[in-house]
Amino acid sequence: MKTNKIIERNAELQEHLTKENKKYYGNLLVYIRVMSLIRDEKKSEEMLLEILEDILEGQEHGQSAEYYLGKNPKQVADNIIKELPINVIDTIKIIISSLGMLCLMKLIPIFVSFKEYIDIGNFLISGVYLVFLVIALLLFMGYCLYRYESKIMNIILSLFFGLGLVVFFLLSFQLNTGLQVRLSNNLGIFLILLALLIISYLFNKTNEKQMWIPFIPPIVISAIAGIIIRINFFRTIINTSDGRIGLAIVLIIGLLLQYLLMWFIFRKLKKND
Repeated sequence: MKTNKIIERNAELQEHLTKENKKYYGNLLVYIRVMSLIRDEKKSEEMLLEILEDILEGQEHGQSAEYYLGKNPKQVADNIIKELPINVIDTIKIIISSLGMLCLMKLIPIFVSFKEYIDIGNFLISGVYLVFLVIALLLFMGYCLYRYESKIMNIILSLFFGLGLVVFFLLSFQLNTGLQVRLSNNLGIFLILLALLIISYLFNKTNEKQMWIPFIPPIVISAIAGIIIRINFFRTIINTSDGRIGLAIVLIIGLLLQYLLMWFIFRKLKKND
């Protein structure tokens, strides 16, 4: 069975867990997935599915997940992770895929600009930084999961991620590398369409579609806006005071949709817990 099918099967079976068992297993699942980034993903998912099936079997006989795995799930998870083989190649693939996705997401909003050039150096540096910020956040989340209460952990993670985003925006808007590429209208439209095509491919390949869904509205809106402002007829209209205000409103709507989707997904995850 392929890894994505194992993950889908896991998600289906979790719906049969009791509220108590779902919370216990959910924390275990997040911890193992996050802390086994350099391990074999398929072996990890197979082990998680096997544990879930055993918990469900025990649940049918009135046994809780805590009774089956014990009161120290972190130790159980650490022992499982140690048994998983290291798979550096898969880890590199995941990092490159995530880097590509995030860089392309960062690239499209850049196109919604009247500038005739792109700072490639800024784009690459801030893109790589963002990938490592996300990885660091995941590892930090795994570290905090069994050490702090959920409210404290949420505050710590929010502060950590907020500070990281401040640095990211400073890099994006203040860093000038001089490594710039001139961007004509036709080239801009071509690159936007190419970026959308690659993002669609990566989105279809990823196993964590839910995580990326909130980014779709601002990406699509930014892409459409980027194409429109590169068509001479619309460019003269948008390149006015009212036109720029209208463009800003449309982009803000895209961001609001993103935050609404993130809130909805967060509420859904909290409800499952």
